[in-house]
Amino acid sequence: MTNMSSSYPWLSKHQQSLVQQISTQRLPHALLITGEAGAGKATLALWLAARLACVSVNHGQNVDQSAADIKQAPCGYCKHCKLIASQSFPDLLTIDEGDKTIGIESIRAVTKFLETRPQIASQKTVLIKQVEQLTVAAANALLKTLEEPSLGNTLVLTTNNTESLLPTILSRCQLISLRPLLTEQFKQNIGHQPYANTTYLPELQSAQENQAYEELASATIDLLVGRSNFPLFEQTLLTGDRALIWLERIVSTLSRVNQGWQAPESDKINWHAAQSMDSDTLMRIFQVILSANKRSRDYQQANKDVLTQQLAMTIREIVTV
Repeated sequence: MTNMSSSYPWLSKHQQSLVQQISTQRLPHALLITGEAGAGKATLALWLAARLACVSVNHGQNVDQSAADIKQAPCGYCKHCKLIASQSFPDLLTIDEGDKTIGIESIRAVTKFLETRPQIASQKTVLIKQVEQLTVAAANALLKTLEEPSLGNTLVLTTNNTESLLPTILSRCQLISLRPLLTEQFKQNIGHQPYANTTYLPELQSAQENQAYEELASATIDLLVGRSNFPLFEQTLLTGDRALIWLERIVSTLSRVNQGWQAPESDKINWHAAQSMDSDTLMRIFQVILSANKRSRDYQQANKDVLTQQLAMTIREIVTV
């Protein structure tokens, strides 16, 4: 629990970011951890729960760790850490239905759990795994909980598929996207680790694909803030096979940054430009992108180029209104 660098080396930067948010009291009340199976979503979620509960790290008690380690990770030795490891910590509720749907009763249990004071910790934490399995009623109930957060408590959600989630749920969570390194870096740094398949994110398979993703992000941002002409955006959007999926992720990130969430760490993409954008405009654009992606998935006979061109024109109309 204290050191994930050997099993999940790509999680270390997320640990550091979370520790920084905790230390500056800027950790949001809801986080959504995304990534494919084996990416370490549950591991990072449990690590965060332990970090929030750990007596040693939060109260400075002495354990068999260096001062630097204590600041970074849960100790694994205190009473709270041991209870979490044994799945008996009273101030942590985990919802894990496996491959079954998550019904409204489970979310009602979450609401009831958060209504009472912590038993032994300073706050309560809820982990909901595979949140894409929520029924419609459960998703709406969870949304209400996210809209009316209880003071000092933290909800950590995990998912393999953000596309199936309500945009309103996405917008109320800080997104933590677990993504492997570029292929060559991945081979050099990870070697024989079990999570060695990057095919679910082709933009990370090579520097060329990654550059295409960054170019689309930059073209999208430039269009939305009025710095670029429409043909450049349309041409960039028509270039990649996964451009529609990329665009959904880009606008979703812009919407979250616009609402005050921390921007992803990137030297090449100016996510901070989102702060000057109109939130309603971003939401309208996000909705039409979701609709286009749904049509692309549901109707195999759909002409992707025509669909993409129609989407680009719709976005231009929204921006120029």
